[in-house]
Amino acid sequence: MTMSPLYGWGLWGTCLQEIEQKEVDLVSVKTHVEIRGFVAQVSSSLTYLNNYKDPLQVRYKVPVDEGAAVYKFEAHLDGRTITAHCMEKKAAEKVYKDAVKAGQTAVLAREDSNSSDVLNLLLGNLPPGTQAELKLSLVMELKVQTDGGVSFVLPTFLKPRYSPANSPANSFHDTEEIAKGQNIMFVRKQYAYEVKARVVGAHRIAQITSHSELLSVDISEDALSAEVSQCRSSNYDRDWTMLIYYADPYKTHVLRETGDRSGVGLMKDDLLMVNLFPEVPASSFSNKNEVIFVVDRSGSMQGETMQSARATLLLFLKSLPVGCFFNIVSFGSSFSFLFPSGSEMYNEETLAKASALQQNMQADMGGTEIFQPFKAIYSQPPKAGYARQILLISDGSVWNVDQMTELVSRHAHESRVFAVGIGHGASTSLIRGVARAGKGRSEMVFQQDKIQHKVMGLVTSMLQDSVHNVRVSCEVEPTSRVRLVPKVPPIIFGGQHLILYARIPADTVVKSVNIQGSLSSKDLNFVVKDSDIKVVHDEEMSLHRLAARAQINQWQVDQEEDISDDMISLSLATGVISRLTALVGVDHEGNAVAREEKQDCMPHMMMKSRRCGGARLRPMFGSQPKSALFGCSQPESAQAYQACRGSSKVSSDSVQPADGDPLMAIVSKQRFDGSWLLEDVAELCGVACAVLGERNPAKTEAAWATALALALLEKRHAEARDQWSLLATKARAFLSGCQEDAQALAEAARALLEARP
Repeated sequence: MTMSPLYGWGLWGTCLQEIEQKEVDLVSVKTHVEIRGFVAQVSSSLTYLNNYKDPLQVRYKVPVDEGAAVYKFEAHLDGRTITAHCMEKKAAEKVYKDAVKAGQTAVLAREDSNSSDVLNLLLGNLPPGTQAELKLSLVMELKVQTDGGVSFVLPTFLKPRYSPANSPANSFHDTEEIAKGQNIMFVRKQYAYEVKARVVGAHRIAQITSHSELLSVDISEDALSAEVSQCRSSNYDRDWTMLIYYADPYKTHVLRETGDRSGVGLMKDDLLMVNLFPEVPASSFSNKNEVIFVVDRSGSMQGETMQSARATLLLFLKSLPVGCFFNIVSFGSSFSFLFPSGSEMYNEETLAKASALQQNMQADMGGTEIFQPFKAIYSQPPKAGYARQILLISDGSVWNVDQMTELVSRHAHESRVFAVGIGHGASTSLIRGVARAGKGRSEMVFQQDKIQHKVMGLVTSMLQDSVHNVRVSCEVEPTSRVRLVPKVPPIIFGGQHLILYARIPADTVVKSVNIQGSLSSKDLNFVVKDSDIKVVHDEEMSLHRLAARAQINQWQVDQEEDISDDMISLSLATGVISRLTALVGVDHEGNAVAREEKQDCMPHMMMKSRRCGGARLRPMFGSQPKSALFGCSQPESAQAYQACRGSSKVSSDSVQPADGDPLMAIVSKQRFDGSWLLEDVAELCGVACAVLGERNPAKTEAAWATALALALLEKRHAEARDQWSLLATKARAFLSGCQEDAQALAEAARALLEARP
């Protein structure tokens, strides 16, 4: 649970006795992960050493997944253990401050006031010459990705976050913690960083891999467990990731976790976790959509990220069904609409305009002002008779997450929002928060070559008809009340991993779980049988805490009135912190440390930075200025630094998405109606147009060219089918409209291509 030493978001400390810069020894960071099916239990320990004669006030900013349930925090020093307890936030802060003022060692863990995916850890009065180990425990739910892998991401990297000038977050964070006269303490030594993982459960393991780490993997003979460790130290400049491929990832998987009979509320009942992969009819795709593509063109998107975004936009444009409306919004420090007066009908002319924008799109628009473009989108009414879908692609992180989710939530009745977060350090709070508020779906992408893969999966979900009137019921004996957690019914997307939680009375037997809904004029019904349910006993009560976190996240999106008391009560009962609670502990056994009060003054090395929402400080270790506590990093090149600061004077990308990409070359030639021209296909195949014309069995040249293009996609790019499946659907619709024998054309096209090398 570390922070990157290259960015000053991590460890820092203060001392009241001296006005000079000090160094703090972060000795090691160790994380143990246990994964059972689709749940990850994470325990991290951070060991500090105070080599000074005075007590230190240590702070640490930790990135966490916004869906993670943080529930345990403790400190070990001199043979004593300080155990933190969950309290109402203001009360916890008072306990901590009073303890520190009295010279007692104390710990405090709380969510950052501006973003739920950043955790602030405080260790007050670390005694001189003392080593302290902080232990943090949390639990995360894992979802099956588009390629069938179960993705585990341990956030270890937090990028600078942009704070708009008029944002409530545009202030120095945690100012109340930084008393005047306190000095910033830095880590200048490389510290040991170790992650070990264990995978166990009922799923047979096919493979475990990582795109960020070199792993040592030992899978048991029965393939039901595996031990995983690092083969080398992490580079600290990325999140720690692992992909688990189960032999049967799409099988319905239901766990019933026993409750604590002496507990209260949620913790007393049993908890049901349902993992389901509902399928919807392929005919549910509709052209009655208004689709708005919102692409981040800030300076940090330059390079491969922008190139991938352009390729993704090309796939997006070619996959749109004839008859829909669309628009493209580019944003950075400012924003622009492709069609300023509103979305326009998808046709040959509008596609040409969009393609011209796509080919010349650069990362040249400065900072990450995401609120204003969304506000402008919502200021235009949706097209009558069309469902408005918004797709956001961004690598950026911002502090005004609450402002964004509030805006999206207010318009969720008329506009669904889907979101993709690109790269390590992207804010899960922003990306998942806006998708949850907008009743859509989100993806986090860590490999550039996966952007198209995941975005097209989202587009597939966008173009599906919505499943309405979703109902969840349980048949239990004896008949008892079963309550969903959260209370709102889940949103169903065909083929996507659906997770839901329900409270079950302890003395009941679950016979079945039924999930029902309506799609167009059809009724959908998904049934979970009792044979699919497995009872588990977990001392950490992981599923209960995940359900609590899901409810807390939903409350924060819904913004219901008078839910503060309910949120605090749930948080206190489960130990899961929220924006209204914190974990606090005080060492009542140790001796109070001596404190000498000094005249207050701010450290001289601090400099305000409006663009990134805080102060820029010196590096955590090393001689080059690379860190950015509470603010923007200082990359080694001036150009990269200006990109981070929001300057529009960054270099532009010149590589077009089709260059060197055979798939994009085929995609780029498709016409708006789903067809291809024969001369274009001839060029792609490397065959003379006249030769292809002589072999034409179709009534029209366009139908033959389209059949050949589809056969070419099948032959050369079958592994990327999920990226081109929608445009292929549109191509087949074109062939059907030509009244051709599509199967005969496909066989002729395949035969021609197979006859050639």
